[in-house]
Amino acid sequence: MMLAPLPDKYYLTHARELFSFLEQHCDHLLGPEHQQYLRRFTSLSDDSQCLLVRMLARKPRFIRRDSLNYAEIDNLDSAVTELADNDYVNTVMVDDWCEFSPHLTKAELLACLEPTPIQVKKSTSKAELVSIVTQTLRGDEPSLFAIRDAWLARRQQTIVDYLLFLYFGDLNNRLQKFAMRDLGVLKTRQRSSTTVARFSSIEQAEHAYKLHQLRRDYHANPNQVREETIDYLHANARGEISANTEKVKDKLILQVAHDLVKNDHQRAIELLQQSDHPTALEKWVRTRYQNEDRELLRSELEHLKTTSLSAEKKLFIEDFYQRKFEGKRTSVYTDMLREAGRELSIDECYLGNVEEGVLQRYRQLGNQAWFTENKLWHVIFGFTLWPILFDGKGAQHTEFDFMPIALRDPEFYRNNQSKIEQQLSILDHPELAVRSFTRLAANQYGTPTGLFRWSATLLDSLIPCLQHAPPNALANVVREMARNYEQSKSGYPDLMVLDQQGLRFEEVKAPGDVLRPNQLLAIERLRKAGAAVDICQVAWATDPNQIYAVVDIETTGGKRGGNAITEIAVVRVKNQSVISEWSTLVNPGRPIPAHITRLTGINNQMVASAPNFGEVATELEQQLDGAVFVAHNVGFDYGFIKAAFDHLGRKFKKPKYCTVQHARKAFPGLRSYSLGNLTASLDIDLKNAHRALDDARATAHLLTLIQAELV
Repeated sequence: MMLAPLPDKYYLTHARELFSFLEQHCDHLLGPEHQQYLRRFTSLSDDSQCLLVRMLARKPRFIRRDSLNYAEIDNLDSAVTELADNDYVNTVMVDDWCEFSPHLTKAELLACLEPTPIQVKKSTSKAELVSIVTQTLRGDEPSLFAIRDAWLARRQQTIVDYLLFLYFGDLNNRLQKFAMRDLGVLKTRQRSSTTVARFSSIEQAEHAYKLHQLRRDYHANPNQVREETIDYLHANARGEISANTEKVKDKLILQVAHDLVKNDHQRAIELLQQSDHPTALEKWVRTRYQNEDRELLRSELEHLKTTSLSAEKKLFIEDFYQRKFEGKRTSVYTDMLREAGRELSIDECYLGNVEEGVLQRYRQLGNQAWFTENKLWHVIFGFTLWPILFDGKGAQHTEFDFMPIALRDPEFYRNNQSKIEQQLSILDHPELAVRSFTRLAANQYGTPTGLFRWSATLLDSLIPCLQHAPPNALANVVREMARNYEQSKSGYPDLMVLDQQGLRFEEVKAPGDVLRPNQLLAIERLRKAGAAVDICQVAWATDPNQIYAVVDIETTGGKRGGNAITEIAVVRVKNQSVISEWSTLVNPGRPIPAHITRLTGINNQMVASAPNFGEVATELEQQLDGAVFVAHNVGFDYGFIKAAFDHLGRKFKKPKYCTVQHARKAFPGLRSYSLGNLTASLDIDLKNAHRALDDARATAHLLTLIQAELV
């Protein structure tokens, strides 16, 4: 689809839209310096406004002058001068030297050192050069004037970051979102009649902004900002904070405490007390148990058990107390796994994708099964309460904010109880719910919700869930989510299965997997609501009836971008015997380079009358149906074929098996694991290397040797 071109100076229109929003809706969050920045902007000439916005859209604060080539700016020098006069930009100053030097190239850094007696090798890494330059030079040396003058630096960056933070809610530069919206690439929620600023006071906004800054800076350089971060968190432990900012604060506390706990557990404990997150409580308890008076901790846990806590916190404290102070041998998570409802043997080719293996196994048994996890419940919740969450004139921050503000209110259910109960009643009538939800999906498809992503298969699991779920079960779950969305939005079982016994949900666990607290709570929530839930314990096995489709392709080049398939072969193997072979040349739609022809023997004349990939795609799918995708260096062949299906707009996903990786396990110590060397080492016949069918036959032989060795 061709996108319509954006109008001239579209970015300036976007900046004016953003600044106007701040002046209209966030005036109470702006200090004098922010108001002055916006006021001065409106007084600039169009050229200067255009140049400033172009510079704001770039991530680095330092920008080369010669990169500022914009046809719509009539007088660049005049615009630079006006921006400098108003302190929006300036040349790189001496005080900028340490921050600026990493933006220079290696050649420029070496040039900086030429007037000095310091000798460095050209092979010195850039990071080492930056360190040498910043330690050796102050930035005011005459030899650096020309380099500094070749750059411009944005000024008042903290003010700019704060203004963008008020609009977008984070520190990422997201100005490009406006252009994506205008191009139709990014759908937004149309602004409602009530626009609400993210923060109620400038103190709350500045506190949130500082926490975001500290988290960003701590991630980049923890040692440099650790003490500042700890001091700020202690000094502002009771600072006014929004729900979204609470998450940022919790993550920051957990990150700093994790780094502190080994060398200064007392400070880590003090810091963890400032967070209400369940993980912080768990770390606080475990750290104290390892380092402090355990009887004192026991007494405090007994007190905590009598207080009002979230379900996840209560679960952890009860479990920890029983194991550490009452002699219980195993955790509640282990107990639940041991009481798993069913066991299933799955072919080991699904290692790393165990849920897909269980899905395929159930389908082989004639059952219906879907991967649902959290998304199904987010869809049911969103569809059921759509009129309350999205159809009204409720408040929102900006059109780029998708999560309904109402869900951040802990009183959401209480404030909307009668409306919510009215909407829940539709779930008592499955066929009515199916018709209503199908109509809603057709009318609202693609509308951002913040709850789930739309897909063409969205209704595939939703409809059978509505039709077969026990009475009241769905309404009970949605009601609980409405009461506390944040604590009940995750942990739901991986699969939904429909068989002769009815509808059930399954949490799939491979050997070594553990049950997480939110998963245990979600299982209990569903069971309490009336749904059937099992834990499926998987055992790895080699299924003799599993079909392995050994694939080899030839291409016009080694990289997917700009190259295409010229030949495909599939050799199907079952129980270590070849059961079928299939191959075809493919017209790549582009010339085959001479060096590729020399390698493969496939030339342009041979593929001129061959089918293109679209013409063989369906037959290839049939060859791969129900089989494990096998190749020597599987990422190469799988990647090219998936890209070709993607180009057709068709989904491609198969379990993969790499004969390179498994040959290393089966035959350790060989000099090389290339197909050519393996065929020589293992006496495998390979007559025409780099032709798809011959390579696939050799790889199939290799597969049977690997399987025989690894049994």
